Amino acid sequence: MDLDPQQSTTEKLTEVAPLGGENIMLADETILTIPEADVPLEDEVDRLAQALSLKFEELTLIHQFSERLKLGEDSAEICQSLLQELEPCINASTVAIDLFEDVDLQSPRSFLFTGERWDPDWLSEVAVHAIQNVAGGPASPGSEPVAILNNPSQDSPAFVRTVVIPIQRDGKSLGRMIAVRPIQEDEFGTVEADLMKSTSMILAAHLINQRQYIEIQTMFDGMIQSLVSALDAKDSYTSGHSSRVADLAVMLAGKLGYDKQGIKRIRMAGILHDIGKIGVDDAVLRKPGRLTEQEFEQIKQHPVLGYDILKENKLFRKILPAVRHHHESWDGSGYPDGLTGDGIPRDAQVLAVADAFDAMTSDRPYRSSISIDQVVETLKSGRDKQWAADVVEALLDTEAVEQAKQRSKNSGIGE
Repeated sequence: MDLDPQQSTTEKLTEVAPLGGENIMLADETILTIPEADVPLEDEVDRLAQALSLKFEELTLIHQFSERLKLGEDSAEICQSLLQELEPCINASTVAIDLFEDVDLQSPRSFLFTGERWDPDWLSEVAVHAIQNVAGGPASPGSEPVAILNNPSQDSPAFVRTVVIPIQRDGKSLGRMIAVRPIQEDEFGTVEADLMKSTSMILAAHLINQRQYIEIQTMFDGMIQSLVSALDAKDSYTSGHSSRVADLAVMLAGKLGYDKQGIKRIRMAGILHDIGKIGVDDAVLRKPGRLTEQEFEQIKQHPVLGYDILKENKLFRKILPAVRHHHESWDGSGYPDGLTGDGIPRDAQVLAVADAFDAMTSDRPYRSSISIDQVVETLKSGRDKQWAADVVEALLDTEAVEQAKQRSKNSGIGE
């Protein structure tokens, strides 16, 4: 049938397809689909609304999950949080994440559940069976397919409906996401699989980043330990001093209301606070007698030397104030910059007390450790003169004092 070019588009469509349900190509090659006459518009709208609702639910879940991801957070906690978000969306009797062992990072396998708990090895067997059923045999690690198995065969490990989504990225197989529901319930479809796949892709990217972060952190920690070991080798009398100061500073920080990041920062500052002593003459560090004024001036340079050693590395930026100012005094008589009161960085205030306590309770080349009673009296008399009063009070309220007393008894030193 020829179409009159003068006819309207509506007239053309009516003449060509009066009953609807066909794809029509117009003169300008635009394709229009005429809905079938027996499909109510309300049903089409309902289906569209349902599809949009599901997509919105998926995007909301992805957004909420992505916002909570933080490097350094425990992978198991991340996965457990994701499962709790997924459970109401998947409507499965069990949703699980099987994180594979990482030999390089010495990270063991983790199996996390929501819903009904199953034996991990059994559930893993169910997942492998579903993957092989789809792949037609064993799948290569890092390139496993998405598997939906709604009608298991007689050789299946269990008569359940199963969805398995690989957690993989860049050819690395990191684990699997598994959902199962009883055979009596509805089949799994692409809605559940797509939602699981979207979140598994984000999880895989985060796990890769997490592993790289851990590798870098391990290297960083090793570098710090190498610096401390070099200092300990240079001055055997103060070997272990940095670690003890760090532990005590962390204890004080906890009492003083530091958050997790602050506690991590004060620990690192404690470990590296004396690193500048690497630049001090060995003869001065190990001198058994009292230091001359000139020798003491050398010692007083170690906070600045430490600051200069660390300042070029951005990873140490946050601890620089504590390293430089841990020998400042509340009344301004300290060094190297003569800061006073609250002008002294808070981390330095904490380190100053921890450093003084360990120094007084440890042997030095020129003297033995001081009795704990003398140490306590010195700290009390130095409040608001040499040290911040609240930090001293926090120290006196810790178990460090009792531990020092016990060490004194065990070593035969009087209190």
